[in-house]
Amino acid sequence: MSVPLFAIRPVLEPLFEEVAVRQNEVLRSGQYILGPEVEAFEAEFAAFLGVRHCVGVANGTDALTIALRALGVGPGDEVVVPALTFYATAEAVVNAGATPVLCDVDPSTFDMTAATAEPLIGPRTKALLPVHLYGNPAPMGELRELASAHGLRLLEDAAQAAGAKLNGRMAGALGDAATFSFFPSKNLGGFGDGGAIVTDDDGVAATARTLRFHGSENKELHTEVGYNSRLDEMQAAGLRVLLPHLAGWTESRRRVAAAYTENGLGGAVGLPVETEGSESCYHLYVVRCPERDRLAERLAAVGVGARAYYTIPLHRQPALREFPPRGPLPGVDSAAAESLALPMGPALSDEQVAEASRAIREVLAVN
Repeated sequence: MSVPLFAIRPVLEPLFEEVAVRQNEVLRSGQYILGPEVEAFEAEFAAFLGVRHCVGVANGTDALTIALRALGVGPGDEVVVPALTFYATAEAVVNAGATPVLCDVDPSTFDMTAATAEPLIGPRTKALLPVHLYGNPAPMGELRELASAHGLRLLEDAAQAAGAKLNGRMAGALGDAATFSFFPSKNLGGFGDGGAIVTDDDGVAATARTLRFHGSENKELHTEVGYNSRLDEMQAAGLRVLLPHLAGWTESRRRVAAAYTENGLGGAVGLPVETEGSESCYHLYVVRCPERDRLAERLAAVGVGARAYYTIPLHRQPALREFPPRGPLPGVDSAAAESLALPMGPALSDEQVAEASRAIREVLAVN
């Protein structure tokens, strides 16, 4: 039995016709930039998250850069960033003119914590930028306390966390602002690039809207050097069709995660650990295994998808050599060496989960 790494397509295909109808309406309208579909999606996504504002932008990386600037981050500032994340998290800090300060992560949850971030806070620190890695929310309560104690802004990188919760609140509604990516592989993925900034802060939202449109509110007067970064009408139309299904897809992902446990996978590898009080949306289902590379190779041979992510963490990326870590990062290094993403998605069947679990136990000679 073949078990794909990403089991998403079967739940999307029944919606393609509706997406096509909605996007055809956009084509016929002739209004392709910042029209009614973007406005409606922004309102609907904000309501889904329980926040006041959503600002659609061209992609998740721009969302981070614009959000940082809207929060007042700029040249001379430092932003604490976990070293275990996609490169764009630190890239956006540099593009905003600030310095990324790379911190360690909890080796169980893969997330930044107050304990890993606090030693790096100094007189130039302006913000904390936790990442809800693999869909598991960072411990935002303790990070907010830390940020408040030092007068810092708190920005969530929620690119992988659409649909996740922490203590009953949605990821994206836990900091001063948050950013999302709608890259096609995400839990709420569009049909091309797209992103969003969400916040309860009226000023942050207004600044983000100005920055996404060349630093202008009216195309005539430009008050900032901004960006040409707008979520387009075609993407918004498609996302509006998918959004009502996100909660159900999240429940299905959590069912798959529970099925791995029920199939005894914990006896063979280290299972994902959710942050206390959280409900991960399992963008990826990432386990720990000292024999990661051998396991991945053997699984590929029997048709079970598996992939290692972030094997070259940020502190080892050549482009970030100007920002070396200020100490050892053992949690990041161990995760980079041992973590492996297994098949996950709302369309994964119980039989496929059982097959993947059986294959893993067989490779590792675990009954």
